[in-house]
Amino acid sequence: MRRLILTLLLSCLCVNAFSKQESGVNFLRDLENSPALNNAVYTVYAKYVGGKDIVVKDKNILLVPASVLKLFTTASALEILGPNKIFETKVYLDGKIKGKILEGDIYLVGAGDPSFGSKDFKDKPDYKDLFSSWAKAIKDKGITQIKGNIYADNSLFNGMQLPWRASFKNIGNYFAPKADALSIASNKYKIVFPPVKEGQKNIMPLFSEPKIKGIEFKSYAYADPGIKREDVYATFEPVSNIVNLNGVLPVSKKQNEIYGALPNPAQFAAESFLESLQNAGIKVLGKAEVKKGENYDGKILLFTHISPTIKELVKHANKKSDNLYVEVLLRDISAYTNGEGTAKDGLEKMKEALINIGISKDDFDIYDASGLSHSSNVSCQATVTLLEKILSKPYAKDFKDSLVIAGNADEKGFFGSRVSQKAFANKTLLKTGLLDKSRAVAGYTKDRNGKDIVFCLFINNFKAKGREITALQDKFLNYLANK
Repeated sequence: MRRLILTLLLSCLCVNAFSKQESGVNFLRDLENSPALNNAVYTVYAKYVGGKDIVVKDKNILLVPASVLKLFTTASALEILGPNKIFETKVYLDGKIKGKILEGDIYLVGAGDPSFGSKDFKDKPDYKDLFSSWAKAIKDKGITQIKGNIYADNSLFNGMQLPWRASFKNIGNYFAPKADALSIASNKYKIVFPPVKEGQKNIMPLFSEPKIKGIEFKSYAYADPGIKREDVYATFEPVSNIVNLNGVLPVSKKQNEIYGALPNPAQFAAESFLESLQNAGIKVLGKAEVKKGENYDGKILLFTHISPTIKELVKHANKKSDNLYVEVLLRDISAYTNGEGTAKDGLEKMKEALINIGISKDDFDIYDASGLSHSSNVSCQATVTLLEKILSKPYAKDFKDSLVIAGNADEKGFFGSRVSQKAFANKTLLKTGLLDKSRAVAGYTKDRNGKDIVFCLFINNFKAKGREITALQDKFLNYLANK
């Protein structure tokens, strides 16, 4: 009897061991046999932190990471600039105050704060409240007239403001804004369409909010009764003031709205500040313009606006996948390390930092900060190495706090409350990526015994529906959580 029991026990142990051994193989087999990945390219890599590999397939292949690239940019910003650095947007007076008249020009000087004038941080005023408070402070000094211009100085940054090699169709949309040294209100504006009836074509917007001077809308948007939400792109026409509106609007009795990217954020900042001064009862005799490269020695400092810290900006950038924030931070890396504030210089310094962290130069080829460029490619090897190396850095907690908590009701996106009942929920920190024909996910999780895992899954050139790829990502994360 004892011999029989021992035999049965050993048999069960062998079956369990075989099941655990086969689970990784079966997961890769599931990927290989998935119809969603027919003709697609994919790479997957997961390992225990400081330990053995769990799942590996083509970990050194370079693929489009989409917004997972933000992990590389934000880690570089923390590494190079430090988690506690802040940016100071300043207002100067070049002139004198004589009685009730301010004789001279006012300069609003950008410092590379991507959050300036936005509603992204509850403890920071948006641009309307901020400019109103500054105008009130000037009015409280008895000033009723300004004999001069309102200038915006965005000279901290130079070169290309748009993400390099991004798709043309994205340029003009809110998610591909210009990375201006004087960014304002997330560099976006609202475009409002009227209620739509079936059969309508070339549907023009009712208005934009705020109204943007100097642009003209051309609409090719049409009604589609088969969709539930709008899908319209606002695209800049090169060397023109025309914004083309292409796409579909749902048949609805309600207004629909989309967001476009400000064509000239610094100019908009100057105009908005001038408007706030006039609304406060201060007559401005001059105009609002962009003027670069002034020397502010000897000029009177009127106001200073302090940004959130880098770690707070990084947290917003990764949790909200904000392209503006990382593109601005890339140029900050250049500007605040004695560079010219260019994306090119920022990329060179970012690549140097990544190599110093421990990533092989052969495992990444990066052209932008946000992941909007199809030319930017990284490997799962590089991504997992980055995630693992960061754990020994002094800013490790700040970096991990910037990632999405899978299954958390407060988090948005594919891995929000939808996955609250999944095995990986609430113990997985991740960053996702979504671009045309590219889906990616990477981050940290724990197995069933609480052991730490770093992971990466990139899928490119698929023809399947997005929900099918999301299901594969879920399966991958569930597999790791059940290890």
